[in-house]
Amino acid sequence: MKFTYNSGQRPLDGYTIKRGVGRGGFGEVYYAVSDGGKEVALKLVRGNQEVELRGMAQCLNLKHPHLVSLYDMKTDAQGDHWVVMEYIAGEPLNIVLSRHPQGLPHELAQQWFLALARAVAYLHDHGIVHRDLKPGNIFIENGIVKVGDYGLSKFISGSQRTAQTQSVGTVHYMAPEISTGNYNKQIDVYASGIILYEMITGRVPFDGESAGEILMKHLTSPPDLGKLPAEYVNIVGKALAKNPAHRYASLQEMAKVIEAAGKDPQPVVLKPAEAPPFAAHAAPFKRPAPVQFIPAALPAPSVRAQIVELCGSLSLSAILAAVITVLWAALGQGNLTPTAIGQEFFLTVAACWVVLIPAKLWGSQRGDGWSRRVVMMVLGMCIGLGALWLDGWSPFLPGSGEIVTAAAPAQNARIVSSLSNALPNAAGYLSYFALAFFALRWWKLAERRRPHRFSFAPVLAAGFWGLALLLVWQDPWRGTLVLTNTAAIVQLVSPWEQPPPAVARRVRLRYA
Repeated sequence: MKFTYNSGQRPLDGYTIKRGVGRGGFGEVYYAVSDGGKEVALKLVRGNQEVELRGMAQCLNLKHPHLVSLYDMKTDAQGDHWVVMEYIAGEPLNIVLSRHPQGLPHELAQQWFLALARAVAYLHDHGIVHRDLKPGNIFIENGIVKVGDYGLSKFISGSQRTAQTQSVGTVHYMAPEISTGNYNKQIDVYASGIILYEMITGRVPFDGESAGEILMKHLTSPPDLGKLPAEYVNIVGKALAKNPAHRYASLQEMAKVIEAAGKDPQPVVLKPAEAPPFAAHAAPFKRPAPVQFIPAALPAPSVRAQIVELCGSLSLSAILAAVITVLWAALGQGNLTPTAIGQEFFLTVAACWVVLIPAKLWGSQRGDGWSRRVVMMVLGMCIGLGALWLDGWSPFLPGSGEIVTAAAPAQNARIVSSLSNALPNAAGYLSYFALAFFALRWWKLAERRRPHRFSFAPVLAAGFWGLALLLVWQDPWRGTLVLTNTAAIVQLVSPWEQPPPAVARRVRLRYA
């Protein structure tokens, strides 16, 4: 992602940019530090400046514990407009949802929604409609939910068919009446219903191959409420009514119903005991509600659970390697010696383990692909050493214990000759597996969120490199079989979860 400014630059007087954190249709966002040491987010407004700056100006003096604070609006020496705002180091809701493709626990989803409702209802009480509610604009930091991105906010108006021609939200969360130019607070109620549906089920109610198809579903198709728990069916169904008049009159009303639906005689583990009930306030949306601390997601798997998972994958890989080796030996029609069969088995198991163990260590990290390739190359050299050892190679010179001396010229010549013949062979073993493990991103095959549970593409790629590298090691069967078997087995034994849906796209609507 290429940003206009780099770390250390000072395009805006008084602030030093540390890094870029995001880009969108309205500009770029940077993490920066003021000369006094305050961490802030700087938003460089590029496109749709009138809409963006107008929205920011409307919200500049709003203060609420669940809204991202806006500090100031400035213009630099080049005439570019900047917005100085609170820097949120936490995660957006869409990242949390990507780790829970089946949806959040109901208690957690309820707490996220109540915080969202407080923030947006505060905007409504001040005559402002957000117009771009989506998981990417909802953050959690230190247990506190914050709603941000006021770039599309607008004073609530009952007028329709306005001359508005700018983007009015994200297609998966657009209310049907947006097509008529109606931007009152009911579109936020509708978007909130979509977000609640997504938090509970892990997916949006309307999806499709194109923006037009999704918009048409918003206009004509009823949502599939069968995926929701019974207590949420009527709530979400009312929030997603096609006719705005049939929805909840306000987010206050919807939030009270959700809180009542969430009350259960069973103890709620995720909800802090000190958090006051949503309905306990006489006027919960007339003033900022007390900050409620909310866990971002379920606790990460324990170290013990990860070790158990890895041990299971290693054991299963050995079993599959044995099965494949037996099948391969059977196809050989008895022409293969037990030694060759054993070598194939041990090399396949070692290669699988060499991939699985570092992949588990890298699973929750983002790392440089080239540095990981170097690590895999070194591990591949270890596999080459193993293959060399299985072929009977010894680290000692021929005639173990013999010393090259001037008194035994014939013996010394034999040793030197044997060594000169052995070194190219050893180099071939090491180079073959080192290059094979460097050429492919093997750790991707063991990623939990890989695109497919099993794909033949990596197997074919491993076979290609296995044959191409015969130039350095003239073994037409063993190396290629080890690589292709490893590519298949690693995918089969590694845990897999359905990847999150693609990020929703903005669309531009134009009206007469």
